[in-house]
Amino acid sequence: MNKPCKRSQILSLLQKDKVSIAFFQGTHFRAGKIPNLPSKKFSQCFHSAHGSASRGVSIAIHKQLPFTVSASSSDPEGRYLFVKGFIADTPVTLANIYAPNRGQVTWLIQALATLTSFKHGIVILGSDFNMTLDPILDCSSGRSAITHARLRRLKLALKKLGVIDTWRTLNPCHSSYHRLDYLFLSAEHTRQLLHTKIGNISLSDHAPIFLTFSLTTLPKREWNDTLFQDQTISSKLTASISEFFRLNTAGPTPPSPSVIWETHKTVMR
Repeated sequence: MNKPCKRSQILSLLQKDKVSIAFFQGTHFRAGKIPNLPSKKFSQCFHSAHGSASRGVSIAIHKQLPFTVSASSSDPEGRYLFVKGFIADTPVTLANIYAPNRGQVTWLIQALATLTSFKHGIVILGSDFNMTLDPILDCSSGRSAITHARLRRLKLALKKLGVIDTWRTLNPCHSSYHRLDYLFLSAEHTRQLLHTKIGNISLSDHAPIFLTFSLTTLPKREWNDTLFQDQTISSKLTASISEFFRLNTAGPTPPSPSVIWETHKTVMR
């Protein structure tokens, strides 16, 4: 994003996709010399930058989103940026993390601990972890240079923060080629998660991730009991439930029962 033409192209895509909050990693802005975005549509922008033109993370908020900031925190290395405030009357924390390509687990655990202490309200975390959380599903080789023990430690840190991997929640069985980028959301707000998708690679070597969720609690949905009388639907539902719990309760450190249950309800809907 350190070139004006690329910033313009990115902002055009954001407007086309009607993005309200954008998380950027690897902006390469230099501390003290951060350019203005070439659009008045995103009236609030927050940055964390390094002394050299490397790393860097930013959060841009559309002017139509009634966000009021109350506090922010960033590191001098341009690796993370946390902003908390309110969208209308709803407390939220917007967090952006860009992990190094070495020593990711140790660094991420420290950053997530800082975020756990800083956060309030709904947490929305955009990130480039520079590693896969689940090598079997998120890496074409099915393997990772990071040991299972270290992966467990990182998952415990995410569990303590109380967030879910939104794309994996709605795509529990879908494999990806090499997933390094994630959008996390507070687990207690899983019911408000409406849609998530991985876009196409265009202006970067990373594909964008999109998340749609409701700030208001959705009304409870009643089951149509007549559906269970259809043997085909009943068999598919039984198979989906079994597969969900098989994938999400395996391993030495599965998510807490409450997280699994809320995620299960979202997937079943």
